[in-house]
Amino acid sequence: MATTQIQAYATYTRDNFDTLLERYRSALKDLGCHDQGVLQWLAELHWPQSEDDSFGDIYPAEFTLTPTASITLVCTGIDVALYPDIGAPTLEEEPASWIGINLQFESETLQEEIHSVYKSGIGGAIWHTLRTLAKAFPELGVYFTEEWQENRSWRSIVEEAGDPWAFELAIFPRKLAPFFESVPAGFDGTVTKEGFGFAQSNRWSIAPWTEAE
Repeated sequence: MATTQIQAYATYTRDNFDTLLERYRSALKDLGCHDQGVLQWLAELHWPQSEDDSFGDIYPAEFTLTPTASITLVCTGIDVALYPDIGAPTLEEEPASWIGINLQFESETLQEEIHSVYKSGIGGAIWHTLRTLAKAFPELGVYFTEEWQENRSWRSIVEEAGDPWAFELAIFPRKLAPFFESVPAGFDGTVTKEGFGFAQSNRWSIAPWTEAE
């Protein structure tokens, strides 16, 4: 089963780990999530106590979001992953440690056909979701990706290598503009309070930000 995901990232430490998860939990509530199972799961995730503990976890059950009045998004789960010491080291500082939080979806619930355009209304709903998460996680932006694109934009930025344009739809802060300076053919863009938004134009019958109006 093909999947897509909305990926949010932040640098983490032991001190801010719980705060980041609470921020994500609040964002889900703002997006209309009332599922106490997933909200409680996020509240109970804690910093690993030993090397034997898992650096991350998965919530494998369905829950729904209602980012717009007319569209309900069915999420198939969330995964939280910790990536210690990722990035390009410099003389001044060590690589950062990152947390990645992914909302998972079955692609067939969002697309007309696999690898085709997204269904009417989905673009606006995903756009609202990205904007809500981008407000909560402004550090690196939020990316809506297919399986083969997973983590590629994030890695290209933090490791300063590779192609950052590996997404279906994204919002990233203005400070990252140098990474996206050369816009490839097939992408449309817009400006938001959260930064810059870009979408692969052949995947949406209407630009997501237009559909969200």
